[in-house]
Amino acid sequence: MVQALDMEKIADKIQKLLALSSSPNEAEAAQAANKAQELLTLHNLSISDLVDNDPQEVLEETIDETRRVLTWKSHLLQAVAKANYCLAFHRKMRYGITETMLLGRPVNTHLSRIQYDYLLQAIERLTKLSKGDRAFKNAFKLGAAMRIASRIRENMEHQKQVGIAASGDSAAVCAIVVRNLYEKLEAEIQAYTKQHLRIERNRYTPSISSKLGYVAGQAAGEQVSLNKQINPNTVKHLPG
Repeated sequence: MVQALDMEKIADKIQKLLALSSSPNEAEAAQAANKAQELLTLHNLSISDLVDNDPQEVLEETIDETRRVLTWKSHLLQAVAKANYCLAFHRKMRYGITETMLLGRPVNTHLSRIQYDYLLQAIERLTKLSKGDRAFKNAFKLGAAMRIASRIRENMEHQKQVGIAASGDSAAVCAIVVRNLYEKLEAEIQAYTKQHLRIERNRYTPSISSKLGYVAGQAAGEQVSLNKQINPNTVKHLPG
């Protein structure tokens, strides 16, 4: 049986290897990442075992109240929330009002809202520049939102597979850390929803009022910059 002191040494060694895995020397980086994974497997550990495993508090935050939930906004928010370790859902209130909610750690719901507001403004701005009737513009918004949501999900899956490259003052994060972070924070949200919420998943296909508008929106959504997307580097993965 591995003693606590020995485990601390093992954890320290793995953390140093993970730091080396972001080395500009590709051979050294690959060797360090492989060795870290080898130690994790050997001792039956995950990255989350190397940090404080006490689940942190997750909170519900209302970001909108409306009588009509717009499909394009809903799809966009769901993708943004997922990428920022949160859950988006709707709650019906009295007098026909529906609340749009975010669930997650406060720092992550805050970052989700920043990105969501930025993307909403981008789509609204592009829609005003488009030429077409009301049906065209409604389909344009849906097409843009759906394409942006797909790009966010594709980026998230890419990060799980290859990690996050260094950017500015942010260090690179290897794929092992990214995957385990998603698993850890998803577990916190699932534990909360199981105890406090009953969420029904929407499984319908949105109707498209104009095929031309939808295609134009998809093309516009492909060009929207995701550089303002909140980078998972903003969350500390390991102590120190």
